[in-house]
This record gives sequence, structure tokens and C-alpha cells, in this order.
Amino acid sequence: MATQPMKQIIYLLFLLSLTSHTALAANRQTGIKGNGEKDSSVILIPFDYKQSALYHTYTFDVIDSVVNVLKRDDSITLTIRGYAHIDEGNDTILKYLSLDRALFVKKYILGRGIKEDRIILVEGKGAAKSKNSNVNKDGHALNCRAELQLNFPAPPPVVVVADKDGDGVPDDADACIDEFGYKENKGCPDKDAVMILFQFQDIKLQSTTYNTLDSVINVLKQNPAYHLIIQGNAHSSEGIKSVCDKLAQDRADIVKNYLLSRYVGSNRIAAVENYGSSRPVNLGRTPTEVALDTRVQLLFQK
Repeated sequence: MATQPMKQIIYLLFLLSLTSHTALAANRQTGIKGNGEKDSSVILIPFDYKQSALYHTYTFDVIDSVVNVLKRDDSITLTIRGYAHIDEGNDTILKYLSLDRALFVKKYILGRGIKEDRIILVEGKGAAKSKNSNVNKDGHALNCRAELQLNFPAPPPVVVVADKDGDGVPDDADACIDEFGYKENKGCPDKDAVMILFQFQDIKLQSTTYNTLDSVINVLKQNPAYHLIIQGNAHSSEGIKSVCDKLAQDRADIVKNYLLSRYVGSNRIAAVENYGSSRPVNLGRTPTEVALDTRVQLLFQK
């Protein structure tokens, strides 16, 4: 029968094994960490002193949790290493005892439906010390053991896409490599756009913008074939999506209403579009850049 401390150790290992897969899937680590710390992908299976077979249900529960991890992800493989305590026999006995422990675990795992090619290494380490060793008062509980190491595939290499202007359009597809632009424009900004700027989180026309709007009106009067597209925009820092959408729409509407009040026919306004915060003109890294995004953009259409 297992002693109460042994049962507690095995139960703690069981809990570790149940939680390890989630953490490991995020970290994608294998083997011993380079800084010498224990690797949480290694699960310790204690054996009774001088025994190479397992008898306790708690221990089988731990191994079953490892089996479940292997069944959920075919890319994970397993390494099994057996260890022995130095006073369990001479060097030859320790070598065979440690190997028998590893082979016992392997046989059990194969019997649970795991294919043999998923177990890439089985070895007996004798009384060799592992970086995962813990030494308690009697020295046996964690030295008479097998170690199950889950081996995760290396993460795919990080693909670095060159994007000099940071607009999300790769340089090899960007026709304006030094200007922040849009995918639909092949990485170029909107050409000949007239900017009507607004204060942060505000929808009122500024006194400085009336001259700009009046100039737009004069262009429309002088060019009867021209129509106008009004595009409302906001910066993402002005609020959540719904707030930005409303700001952009209100800005577009107030510009439209001003034009109508100045006798621009509604038929001259081709569209009123709301882009919310989805169409910035820069990366928004400074207050000045942010101020250029709190805007309405006017485009002439022939």
C-alpha cells in the first residue's frame, strides 16, 4: 500500500498532468529549459522502492492523462526515461531497473491505443541525476521513477513581411512604399482628397474649415459634371466601435448639411460613407497624426 505522503505526491502529479497540456500548447516548449529550470512538459511517475511495476490507480490516472494529450494532438511525441535510486542495487541492477520502469510505462501506453512511433525514445538512466529531480527526506519518492516528456513540434518560423510605411500592404505589393495607403489603392492614399478636420471626439465644424468647404462649393459650381463623395472618419482612440461609427456618421452629416445649406443640390452628392475608425491616414503614433484621422474626407467624382 502507498503511504499517505506517496499518495499526496502522486495526486499532485496527476493534477499537474491534467493542466500541463493547455499551458504547453501555448508555450510550445520541449525538453529542459535553457536556464536550468525544470520543464513543465516532463511528468514524473513514482515507483515503489525496488519495484519496476505500478500498482496504484492514482499513478495510472496520471499516465492516462498523458495518453489523452497524445490522442488529442498527433503532432506530439513522447520520450520515456526510467531512473533508480542509488541504493536500489549495483550499477547493473540500477540500469536494468530504470529501463524496466520505462518499458513498463511504454507497454501500458501502447495498450491504451498509442502507436509505437509516437514514442521516440525509451531509455534507462540508472541512478543518473535529472534536472527534474527533487530530493525529499527519504530520497526515494521521486528518484524511483519514470519521466514522461511530451515533445511538441517547433512552431512555424515567423514570416517577416516588409512594410516600410506600416499601412498593412507589403512592400512588394505597395505602389506607394513611402506613403500610408490602402489595399484597394495598391498601397497608395486617396489622391486629391479634401480633408475637413474635427476636434477630438467632437462633431462641430471648426471656424477654420468654412473657407475649405466654401472652396469645395466653388469647384462644384464651376464644374457642373463634378459630384462629391463625403466620407466620415474617426480615430480608434475616440471610443469603442459604435462610438467611432456614430462620430464618423455625424461628421459626414454635418458637412453634407452645410453644403446643402449653401445651395449645393442633393443630386451633386454622390454618396455619404461612414468608415468609422477603419480607414486611418497614418499609424496614429502622435497627437498630430491622431488629429488627421478625426476628419471628413471629400472626393470629387466626375
